[in-house]
Amino acid sequence: MVIVGLFILYCLLASSGLILFKLGSTNSNLTLSLFGMNIHYSIKMILGLLCYACSFVLWMYIVSKVNLTIAMPLNVAIVNTLVTVGSLLVLKEKVTPTQLIGIIVVIFGVCLITYKR
Repeated sequence: MVIVGLFILYCLLASSGLILFKLGSTNSNLTLSLFGMNIHYSIKMILGLLCYACSFVLWMYIVSKVNLTIAMPLNVAIVNTLVTVGSLLVLKEKVTPTQLIGIIVVIFGVCLITYKR
């Protein structure tokens, strides 16, 4: 049961990290000069990277405890669905009917993968 909670936390951190990074990339107001390159970043980008880094550590733990044939499809399906929903709500991006059909197919696929025989 703990692994399920960690997986949910992983999915939320990974999708939040991606959305925060995208949100912060539109108004980068801080600059870091490193090896002759100027890297523009914002606080939201840093928070996004932090979320994504934490999700990576969780992912390493989850993979060590769960069959990869279950974990990977769930990871891809749930994180991609959450990113699409988050992009719609937070970034005000448009979701096409084809994308909606894809999300439904993904959710159906996740249900099939996790269904106990």
